[in-house]
Amino acid sequence: MRLTDLYRLAIQEGMAADPRRGPELDELLERTGQAYDRLQGGERERFDADSLWNPYADSRIVSGDPEAEVSRVMWGIDINVPELLLADRLREKGQRIDAVIGHHPRGRAAASLHHMVHIQENMMEDWGVPITAAECIVGPRAREVMCSTHAGNHRQAGDAASLLDMPLMCLHQPADLLAQRFMTKHLEDASPRRVGDIVDALLRLPEYQVMARECNPPEIFVGDRDKRTGEIAVKFAGGTAAPKEMYEHLARAGIGTVVCMHVPPSHMEEARKNHVNLVVASHMASDSLGTNLIADRFEENGIEIVPCSGFIRVRRS
Repeated sequence: MRLTDLYRLAIQEGMAADPRRGPELDELLERTGQAYDRLQGGERERFDADSLWNPYADSRIVSGDPEAEVSRVMWGIDINVPELLLADRLREKGQRIDAVIGHHPRGRAAASLHHMVHIQENMMEDWGVPITAAECIVGPRAREVMCSTHAGNHRQAGDAASLLDMPLMCLHQPADLLAQRFMTKHLEDASPRRVGDIVDALLRLPEYQVMARECNPPEIFVGDRDKRTGEIAVKFAGGTAAPKEMYEHLARAGIGTVVCMHVPPSHMEEARKNHVNLVVASHMASDSLGTNLIADRFEENGIEIVPCSGFIRVRRS
């Protein structure tokens, strides 16, 4: 397949798991097209044309020819210059590496990560928070993420990939959305009554078993094993950590436990204050889960995958 075909396939998979799916997602892309039509001159030249069909600003072909034929890829959670050099070294040793794929965004995808935070508004609405309240607390968080990432050296990995003539793509939000949908269904099927039951359910998944053996198991950050779960919200998608004000609104909406990939200390304080249990599932295991769900689709299309950089490859199809 061509690199661009794999890219589009991943985006389609993400859109199928997006809480904005259907008319709202169509409307978002339509508004993007209308905004593009109004642009002129330099603004039009600078416009990210992929956003006309791809609603995930954190997932892009960072470097290389989109039309390049791909049959074998190296895929990792974090792709930086060392991983690109590793791929080049594998080529020197006779292994075929047609492209490198990372989960976490690089290049313009990293610089645009803050746009993805707004997905959390729809996630919170699904959990019972009024959309007006969700928009009021998520907007400032998106701005905060933009400010914190603005000074980053976003071109570093892409420049290295170009010098090595190594196509590079990152697929972030689609994988996180797929992982969130999968985990929500997994916990619904498990029907945990106590917080400890959530941890046990997580540990039935191979990715979490691997990380538990690496001393990075799911952990209860707020609450304890014997506390009842109440309603459970799985928060894996949305670019990065949610606004800490989320816990007050989730508690009012009847959410008793949040399961997430990672949290800053301020979230622990807010969850405890609002009597919400907080289970941190393990970041690398959760990222691997979502990446695996895309990788399965790629393998169905004949792509061979070389996992690296924390990617725990588990096949489900």
